[in-house]
Amino acid sequence: MTGIYATGTIRLGQTLRGWCSMSEDVVLTANLREPGYPRHLRQQGYVPMVLYGKGLENLHLQVSQPELERVMTLGAERGLLQLRVEELDEEERVVMVREIQRDPVERDILHMDLYQVDLTEKLTTNVPVYFEGEEEATAGIGVLQHEIRELEIECLPVNIPDYLLVDISHLTLGDSITVADVSAPEGVEILNEPTETLVTLVQPRMEEEEEEEEEEEIDLEEEVAREPEVIGEEQEEEEPEA
Repeated sequence: MTGIYATGTIRLGQTLRGWCSMSEDVVLTANLREPGYPRHLRQQGYVPMVLYGKGLENLHLQVSQPELERVMTLGAERGLLQLRVEELDEEERVVMVREIQRDPVERDILHMDLYQVDLTEKLTTNVPVYFEGEEEATAGIGVLQHEIRELEIECLPVNIPDYLLVDISHLTLGDSITVADVSAPEGVEILNEPTETLVTLVQPRMEEEEEEEEEEEIDLEEEVAREPEVIGEEQEEEEPEA
């Protein structure tokens, strides 16, 4: 099995999009609100949220747009963060983003679901997969055809890796990377089928089309070349009847 994993806190300026572990840098402050999704709430610069969890009564929250953008910039969309509900909490809760609704045009966040995690219980979630060695693999011979960009894993919340990184520099044309080729850190189980394909090194589409066109031209030339012989044979058969 090939590949490496990474854990840690996402910092501003970090190049890879990943999972953030708990950090003072990733604390979201929210306030209680009345149930429902009033339009004027967003018009006033707030985003409605719902917090739920095992044995927890749903909490209807709101957070200011600038505060949410600050936290999302730190990578909170894909990992653990600390939440403080000002009216209730003296200490932060550990939560993760479960669902985000965005405006289809502007892509602004319209609503968010948060899940309060139990650090002692395993959970299932998705982790992004990144590939290194792409330049070596594709240099002059092919392109990568991606099938899966995320893997489903099960682990304790504190063991969620930032991402899974797979070396593909050794690939040759027609080779694939499957789930079985990906390694995970201790305590993390990949739930996808081992035979599922993540990426394949394939021939560039342009070359495939050129080969298809050449084959079509050859077939056409062969067909044209055969036609006089067929006509001649029919004429020779018809001459005695004239």
